[in-house]
Amino acid sequence: MKFIKEGDIYKVARITGTQDNILGISLAENDTDIEIVEWNIKEGSQRKSSSHEVFEQVLKGLKKTNEELGKNYKLSKIYFLPTDSATNSIYQHLITEIIKRIDGKGEFIAAQYKH
Repeated sequence: MKFIKEGDIYKVARITGTQDNILGISLAENDTDIEIVEWNIKEGSQRKSSSHEVFEQVLKGLKKTNEELGKNYKLSKIYFLPTDSATNSIYQHLITEIIKRIDGKGEFIAAQYKH
């Protein structure tokens, strides 16, 4: 997995031979409505996941991770690529990886490009 930080957006990219996924989040100081942002896809590309599906997985993973860490991380935005598949609760796993890396003060590569 690759961990990237671009401005206030934390990203994780998981690239395997069968399924690739990227998830981005922005943290919030207070409880706020979470905005779902779909990164642009090429015209004619097939959607494999919905914002609702990604939102539900991310919230479930965030809740579980906050409980495990004894923390209360909050999100303001969730970014995803709708051409990535949401099978196997992958976004639940990806949010856990991002939050644990943030909490553990792990390294994020500074973005060299705009997504």
